[in-house]
Amino acid sequence: MDSTVGESMNEQPITGVVVGYDGSEGAVRALDWAADEARTRGAPLTVLHTWDVYVGAPIAVPTADLRAMAGRTLEAGVEHLRGAAPDLKVRAVLARGRAAAELVAAGRTADLIVLGRRGVGGFVGLVLGSVGAQVAAHATCPVVIVRGGADTGPEPGPVVVGVDGSPASRAALAVAFAEADSRGLDLRAVIVWDRLPGGDLPPLVDEAGMRSAAESRLERMVIPLREVHPSVKATAEVVAGTPREVLMDAADGAGLLVVGSRGLGGFRGLLLGSVSHALVHHAPCTVVVVHASESGVGG
Repeated sequence: MDSTVGESMNEQPITGVVVGYDGSEGAVRALDWAADEARTRGAPLTVLHTWDVYVGAPIAVPTADLRAMAGRTLEAGVEHLRGAAPDLKVRAVLARGRAAAELVAAGRTADLIVLGRRGVGGFVGLVLGSVGAQVAAHATCPVVIVRGGADTGPEPGPVVVGVDGSPASRAALAVAFAEADSRGLDLRAVIVWDRLPGGDLPPLVDEAGMRSAAESRLERMVIPLREVHPSVKATAEVVAGTPREVLMDAADGAGLLVVGSRGLGGFRGLLLGSVSHALVHHAPCTVVVVHASESGVGG
């Protein structure tokens, strides 16, 4: 394993997979997931830890001591990988600054950011707090949020992807196919038929025709990706319900849930509104957040 603890991001751009590490149990799971992903795609793995001097801390700690403590935390993460993934090329980066800002900056050149669902230390509140929300909203590469009980890599269930025709959801669909292909998993593409409150449609609206049009649109989006990934067993379906309920149900037993960062129609506001909070906070599987300009996670 090739690693240098204490290296700055300024020394060279971060490429491949970057994982935020803070020493928490969730961060260790994120390390294992990231290592498995890096190995699958043949990419380098960077372990990133941040530190800073925070005004209002109850005890004044010298800056040198703060950096030393952060370095020890980072070294613990690297040491875990030495045992768990000795074959990987690992870079260790210690950055001074706010966790969300440093992770977003790393994502400008990285292919993928991996985070644990909960964190401590330099990543307080990750992902259930402001750090995760900021990274998911502003990172320009895909962001993976590893659920609390996940082991190395995705579970053997299918890859589920929410689709609504928006640019971000189209990118999410490409990511989902690539990940399913690289992992040998099935894929389930879902578009939500979100009827109006009370289940009533306005007069002269052809519900059957609208549903059929949605099914045809989803199938048209899936066809070219089936050609690119012919080994992926993929199904596409329109499911009645609210986006939150449908995707939460679909994620039960899934290996991954892939969603776009922003959506249209039934996915309006994803991942910056109530739907995103429900998925990121409560989905029973690992969640991948994709922006409109991104390529597949599976590489």
